Amino acid sequence: MATKRIAVLGGPRCGKTTLIQHLYVEMKIAGLNPGYALEYSTEYLKDKGMIETISEQYGIYLGQKKLEDELSVFDYALTDYATFVPYIYGRFMLGNKTRTKKEIQILKDLYCLAIEDVQNYDMIIYVPREFGYVQDGVRWQAEDVALQIDNAILNFLQSENIKYVEVKGSTKERAKEILQLLDIDYKETEQLDEQ
Repeated sequence: MATKRIAVLGGPRCGKTTLIQHLYVEMKIAGLNPGYALEYSTEYLKDKGMIETISEQYGIYLGQKKLEDELSVFDYALTDYATFVPYIYGRFMLGNKTRTKKEIQILKDLYCLAIEDVQNYDMIIYVPREFGYVQDGVRWQAEDVALQIDNAILNFLQSENIKYVEVKGSTKERAKEILQLLDIDYKETEQLDEQ
């Protein structure tokens, strides 16, 4: 079986990581062979501090790609990011400011990589911001900026006519819907019942 690649997208602190970890456990319980890669940029921020230039987004792309390529040994590859997201963040970082030739070239390169890579995902899930926003000490974004990032992700998906599914509800409800979309039998597991 070729690896099915599933990306869960949304802005900072919207429940992506919790969701893929929940999906991973449910898939393991169902006897499947999943693997997952967490968002590379979170580790980058912890190790190197604030992302200050668009050129760092290229490094994040390479780090994310390496993590996801390592998942090719699994039947299901889950990620709470995607290799095309650095392009979205790069555009967001530059905003409306006048761009240098170097920034334009990097953004163009990231766009080409994004369009090439997006077709490698079998399913793209968008999770809207339904839970309260809490600063986690790693990400720099305030809630208003996180909402703008949510919109930037959605705008990219829609403007590039990329097929995606929006899932809502609790983590358990979101996981159940994704498993059903993947034609995986969902069985209630007592250990994962939310209190």
